[in-house]
Amino acid sequence: MLLKVLRRRSPLYFILIPIIAFFLWFNAFMNPVVLADGSMQMPLYQSILSILNCNPLYLNIFGYIIILLIAYSLIQLNEQFIFIKQRTDLPSAIFILIASCATLANGLHPALISALLLLLSLNRVFKIYHGSQSIASAFDVGVLIGIASLFYLPTSLFFIWFIWALLILGHFRLREFLGGLIGFITPIFFACCWYFWQGNIEVFIEKTKVIFNHHEALPQLATSQILFWVFLALLSVVAIFFTIWGFEEKRVRSRKYLIIIVALFITSIVSGLLFPSAILAQTLIAAIPLSYVFSYYFVMNRNTKISEILFGILVVGCLILSIIK
Repeated sequence: MLLKVLRRRSPLYFILIPIIAFFLWFNAFMNPVVLADGSMQMPLYQSILSILNCNPLYLNIFGYIIILLIAYSLIQLNEQFIFIKQRTDLPSAIFILIASCATLANGLHPALISALLLLLSLNRVFKIYHGSQSIASAFDVGVLIGIASLFYLPTSLFFIWFIWALLILGHFRLREFLGGLIGFITPIFFACCWYFWQGNIEVFIEKTKVIFNHHEALPQLATSQILFWVFLALLSVVAIFFTIWGFEEKRVRSRKYLIIIVALFITSIVSGLLFPSAILAQTLIAAIPLSYVFSYYFVMNRNTKISEILFGILVVGCLILSIIK
């Protein structure tokens, strides 16, 4: 019943989104903490810490606003490109649930800002397919990934996802690749120029090396948390295979868009494996493609009983984790 309600479009849901997110983030407002050590962060995130005076409550309010921006943008992206046949609000609900139960959620983490920028870059990647402004769109994708990496360094690996997306779209030409590469280098170049102007370029380089090589111990997970993440991993595999299995029923454009979304999820997993200290933060980024893949599965799966059961487990598991963490 819950799934049947959420997968419809309803103007009321735009009011419910901030209410649902607020209750899931209630603990963050009551017991605010700083999730990321300021001395181990990239310059743009350090700037936010400085502007907000490292106040945990202000940072968490900012993180809550980003969650809402991502939730609304998820709906808008499907409205614009319609890769899920049925117009639905489900992606935003799933994203809020997964992101709010993540170990690093309920606060502002630099990966959350990078997730928003990657979602914006996903929009520009899809526009490359239309071809009218493919170079400009490729440049925008590069700029967004470059800016995201100045918030959260492991995001720089998502430039490989951009190349992968060009191959999927059939637009891997020198001009699109160079447009994206120049866009990616541009914000990093300006950051280096700023540090050089301040006489701190060596400090910036050394800090980047330290962050890149930093290994943070993973927190101990409770048995309930381990079981939930195992369930989420299995559901991800099922949903991805379901999405791929039904490709012959979709238009070429929708098929390419969904493959790119799956590629974004795979890139986030690979990034987490290459940098174990970032694997929990990558959950916030992986929640974006997962919200679309899960929504496609729950909307298009004809076996409604199984969908209702799996969705119910997902909701209950997310709520329990958001309470006990």
